[in-house]
Amino acid sequence: MIDLADDHLAIAAEHGFLFVRGDASDDAVLRAAGIERARGLVVTTGNDATNLYIVMSARLLSSSLFIVSRAVDSNAVPKLERAGANRAVSPYAIGGRRMAHLLLSPHVVDFFETALHRGNKALSIGEIQLVAGSPAIGASLDHVRKHTTGATVLAVLRGVDGSVALASDHLVLADGDHLLALGTDEQLEALEATLGAS
Repeated sequence: MIDLADDHLAIAAEHGFLFVRGDASDDAVLRAAGIERARGLVVTTGNDATNLYIVMSARLLSSSLFIVSRAVDSNAVPKLERAGANRAVSPYAIGGRRMAHLLLSPHVVDFFETALHRGNKALSIGEIQLVAGSPAIGASLDHVRKHTTGATVLAVLRGVDGSVALASDHLVLADGDHLLALGTDEQLEALEATLGAS
């Protein structure tokens, strides 16, 4: 966590989170926080211009970093993505859609709320990426399903655009595919180990 506010840093310390006191738009502060070895960055200031500057700075320091940024104004989403964010999220737009979905399909929303909460003993939805050397590459999804540990593969995302391939039995898996699977944490971990994935 990077922040300048003492009360925010006190909360971080109280919960045992690692933090750096400073301005996240400063390259030296980003380096001190380990930006060059980080896998991901979440940018959440309440100012789109500041978020844009942090995203640009972080992207220049790490080309492989996965960056998710908050967008206060939904019009800032495409600008943040052009600046280097992999995803830009407008909490107000998401909140509006969620309220509409709650009105139209409350049980569906409740199910996904439960399934997307990692650590839930009942069900979780996990993402498993196939990497070079995985024994699942070149195998059909039916073959993988026969060797699973109780987790259910719901969909396969592939390609740069993350297009969804229907999870049919005859689908042949490829290097770089992302499998979305449903199961307990233990089942998902066992599936990941079976697939030799990351």
